[in-house]
Amino acid sequence: MSPNTTACTTSAVITKSIRIALPVLITLIFTSSVAHSSTTPEDEIPTRSRTISYASSNLPVTSEQLKLTKSDTNPVLVKSGFRTEAALSEKHASQNIDSYNFTNDFSIYDASSTLITDLDYDGFYHHFKINFDADTVYNSAYVYARLYLSYEGGPWNYYARSGAYFIYGDSTTDSIVIETELTTGYPPGYYDVRIELYDANNHEWLSSYGPHDNFSLSALPLEDDYYDSEYTDTPHYIGTEFVVVGSGAISYWIFFIPISVILIRRFGRQKVRS
Repeated sequence: MSPNTTACTTSAVITKSIRIALPVLITLIFTSSVAHSSTTPEDEIPTRSRTISYASSNLPVTSEQLKLTKSDTNPVLVKSGFRTEAALSEKHASQNIDSYNFTNDFSIYDASSTLITDLDYDGFYHHFKINFDADTVYNSAYVYARLYLSYEGGPWNYYARSGAYFIYGDSTTDSIVIETELTTGYPPGYYDVRIELYDANNHEWLSSYGPHDNFSLSALPLEDDYYDSEYTDTPHYIGTEFVVVGSGAISYWIFFIPISVILIRRFGRQKVRS
C-alpha cells in the first residue's frame, strides 16, 4: 500500500471517529451544564418541615394527618457559630421591660422527646415529637411555643411553633405535643432542641427550656426525609434530576481514550502492511 493510500485511509478513520464522538461529547457537555445549573448545594437549601401541635391528652395524630399539614419554609440551616443558651432572655432584659416575664412567673416544668420514624434504619429519624408542660403562678395564661434546633452544638435555628393554648397554674393536664417531620435542609446529625414560651397576646418572651435543663432535648439523631429514604445511601445534591459523576476536562477526555486506541492500532497496522 502506498503512503498516499495509507494517509487517506487514516484520515478517513479519524473523520469517521470524530463524527461518531462529536454528538456524544455535545450531549455530555449539555447534560452537565443543565445538571450544574439546576443543582443547589446543601448549604444553600432552605429548611422545610411539617408540624402539628395538640394537647397531650388528645389522641396522637396519624401520619396521614401530618402529611396533609402545610410545609413551613425557613432559612438555610446554620451549622456553625456561637450558641447562646439564654439569648432571648438577655435581649429582653437589656430592654428593661417591666413585666412579669422576669419574675419567674412562668416556667417549663418538664419535657420529653420521642423519635418516631426511621425509614432506612440508619439510626437517624425524620419524624419526631416534643412533649412539654408549661406552668404559671397565675390561674391561667394564653401562650404559644417556638422551637429551635441546634446542629451538633451550632447556633439555634427556628423550626416550628405551636398553636396558641391555655395553661392552668401548675396543672399537669395542659401539656402539649409538637410533632414534626423534617422534609429538606437537615443533614444527618445530632440535634439539640430548645423551647421558647411566649405570651399569645403581646408576643413577649416568657421562659426558655433546653438541653441543659433536660437531657431528652439533647443530641437527637435526626435527618430530613430525603436522607431518610430506603433508596438513598450516598451524599447528594437536592433539586436536580441529573446525576453527573466527575467534573472538569478529564471527565470528557476520558471518552476519547477508546477512540485513540482504535486509531493507533489501525494506523499501526497500515504502516506494517505498507
